[in-house]
Amino acid sequence: MRRNKLNIVTVIIFFILLGLCIWSIITNPIKLGLDLRGGTQVILKPVEFEQDLTEEADSQADTAGVDSDAIDKAMLIILNRIDKLGISEPLVTKDYSNNIVIQLPGVEDPDRAVDVIGKTAQLEFRILEGVDDEGNAQLGPVLITGDKLSGANAGYDNRGQVVVQFSFSPEGAQIFEKITSENIGKQLAIVLDDEIKSAPVIQAVISSDGVIENIGSLEEAKDIALVLQTGALPVNLEIQESRFIGPTLGKDSLQQSLLAGIIGLILIAIFMAAVYRGFGAISVLALIFYVTFFWGILSALNTPLTLPGIAGAILTIGMAVDANVLIFARTREEILRGKSKQVSLREGFKNALKAIIDSNITTLITAAALYRFGTGPIRGFSVTLAIGVILSMIVGLIFVRAILFLIINSRAVSSKFIGVKIPQQTIKEK
Repeated sequence: MRRNKLNIVTVIIFFILLGLCIWSIITNPIKLGLDLRGGTQVILKPVEFEQDLTEEADSQADTAGVDSDAIDKAMLIILNRIDKLGISEPLVTKDYSNNIVIQLPGVEDPDRAVDVIGKTAQLEFRILEGVDDEGNAQLGPVLITGDKLSGANAGYDNRGQVVVQFSFSPEGAQIFEKITSENIGKQLAIVLDDEIKSAPVIQAVISSDGVIENIGSLEEAKDIALVLQTGALPVNLEIQESRFIGPTLGKDSLQQSLLAGIIGLILIAIFMAAVYRGFGAISVLALIFYVTFFWGILSALNTPLTLPGIAGAILTIGMAVDANVLIFARTREEILRGKSKQVSLREGFKNALKAIIDSNITTLITAAALYRFGTGPIRGFSVTLAIGVILSMIVGLIFVRAILFLIINSRAVSSKFIGVKIPQQTIKEK
């Protein structure tokens, strides 16, 4: 009786989750990726390679001072900035000319994204020695740079002015303490990307924290803080191209993919009902729950769906019934051996569990490798694959189990329901 109550509670929880997923799907429709919906493409070019290159010069780019390591590091920093902006499924690559090509799915107004992504974010501290006759600031050499920072946050000071507060790493704090102790009474210019943001007079020794002032808005302050957190780009980049591009695959591909998924779902449902009868009907119900949960999670994550992502989702539909097939087959074997329906079901779950877990873990390892070493759409595929694998285990091993143990002893669960003849003499549960 106690187990029945637990199974009833489990089924109720799953129906509540089903309702929440349906609500999420209705209120927050899934966004489509760059290949299905379009988005923004940005091409950033290192200023060192600004000269026009002929085809012959292109082939000798490495000998002309192209630093591939610096470009690779810049790409990693740009990816980090994009992640902090909350833009999902970006694709950052470089072309044959060492230009950095960025694709941002679903971003139709690229101005802020481009400004943040391409900002060099070179923070420098210099002593302001004076102003020349033309009004240009006279600076001494760079004393410390932003790579010695440990953090940065946008906010307001006690006068209500927008500022960016920053803190130094332990190494940076020691250097900054020495700088301020040796220059008390002088103006310390805080220079961001060759622009003097402020030049306060050093009145005391400072070791850990500081502020950047003269910022126009809180939004600008947040952008500055973001780029300082991710570090300065190792090369100066200029925007060569920024434009909205249409979907490369279009609605036809989306509709065909969804149609393939629906056909696959129907064929699986027919197969399960035909081979496993009543058990198969329960697996079809579980499959409906699985698809709704899957769609609801993607909706809640607000992740753009690409064609590879759809492929991963369709692939997991077949995987979602694997657990049920193993459980049902094992249960039938135990029934044919003369055991009671409940004992057979328990043995079926027990014997199938190890195979289910082993197969799903190997798939999750593959998904993790794809996510770690892949980019853009490949990561989308790995994410949908991992979500599908985890969901299939939860639905198969918890939801289906609860329903089956609730009904297994009822008269409705007959030989016809199970799909095999139940022996007259059965081994009763001890």
